[in-house]
Amino acid sequence: MKTFEATTIVEPSGDIRVAGVPFSAGTEVEVVVSQKRQSSEEFRRQWNEVCQKLRSVSSLAAITDDDIRAEIGDYRAQR
Repeated sequence: MKTFEATTIVEPSGDIRVAGVPFSAGTEVEVVVSQKRQSSEEFRRQWNEVCQKLRSVSSLAAITDDDIRAEIGDYRAQR
């Protein structure tokens, strides 16, 4: 399947426009719209922020790796 990626800005009216697509006039296309992905640096920064917040919650400090493994095992077993 031929794909084409582009970025654009949502207009105040809620409209978007994508120009210069590499398809012939009359070609039926599928359109998927999503918010632009973060850079890896931004994702890493936000992930570290979440981890710091979780580590600061005293009730979570007592959770062990074995507790986490058991919870994952239970989830996977659909218990």
